[in-house]
Amino acid sequence: MAKKKTYSETMIEAFLKYDKIVDIMKATNLSRGTIDKYRKDEAFQRVLSERKAIFVEAAVTKMQASLSEGADTLQRIINNENVPPQVRVNAIQVLFSQCRNWTETADILKRLEALEQAEE
Repeated sequence: MAKKKTYSETMIEAFLKYDKIVDIMKATNLSRGTIDKYRKDEAFQRVLSERKAIFVEAAVTKMQASLSEGADTLQRIINNENVPPQVRVNAIQVLFSQCRNWTETADILKRLEALEQAEE
């Protein structure tokens, strides 16, 4: 059985936080060549994908938990005659659109994770 590679948290966080190689180099003290190797390392890229999925899922969960409060706020806006009608409609559209997008993203990430696990 192959031993699972481990990576430092500093390195994982740098790759998640920065797009530019120079920024990753500063954060990790790694050379450009070493960073290129990690960018091509499939196991490391899986770790980054898993971590990104965790962040997205946590954000979705947080937003879903506030949907009831958001719906209550929207109800107050909808019933407030002092708020222009277009503002009320826009608020409803933004909330429901974002909820749909985040939910779809979380579902896609779960499916992708399941496929990757099945592949292993």
